[in-house]
Amino acid sequence: MNRRLLKLIILIILAFAIWEGIAIYHSLNYWKHDESRAESSKTDVSPILGLTLPDLEEQNQALRQWQGRVLVVNFWAAWCEPCKDEMPMLKQTQGAWPADQVRFVGIGIDDREALRSYLKQHPMNYPMLVGNHDTLSMTGPYGNAQEGIPFTLVFGRNGEIVLRKLGRIEEPELRQAILTAIHAQQS
Repeated sequence: MNRRLLKLIILIILAFAIWEGIAIYHSLNYWKHDESRAESSKTDVSPILGLTLPDLEEQNQALRQWQGRVLVVNFWAAWCEPCKDEMPMLKQTQGAWPADQVRFVGIGIDDREALRSYLKQHPMNYPMLVGNHDTLSMTGPYGNAQEGIPFTLVFGRNGEIVLRKLGRIEEPELRQAILTAIHAQQS
């Protein structure tokens, strides 16, 4: 084997090992940092509940108007297939609970017109608000470091987070989180 080729192979292996070590180091520090943020969110009221966002008619809506209820906040977009797949179940689940006890709120991370167009064909039975990337970035401390959608948060009546779900949520998991939030208030 040519010495020059051998040196090149060793150099590539060494560079890869250094790169991998750095990646592992950053990964460990990332998760350590994320755990401390998750711990503080258990006692703090989420800044998400302090949001005021426009609805599809461009009227500002404060999430705090639904304070005192179990609140299911679902981040979605009209271009997101998993988001659209879960929406019929979200609509059905909202319909199973009185809105004065459990309130679903959708936050579309999309263009207002794209949201309107989709919802015109697929109407929902809960409020839809319009967010943006900055709105979605607020979900990072709550288990959505990737800022992915769909992302669902279930808040108890006093603002504590009962469920954080990145990806499509299934009806049994959502129903259980709602029941947990309701039961926590009754005990």
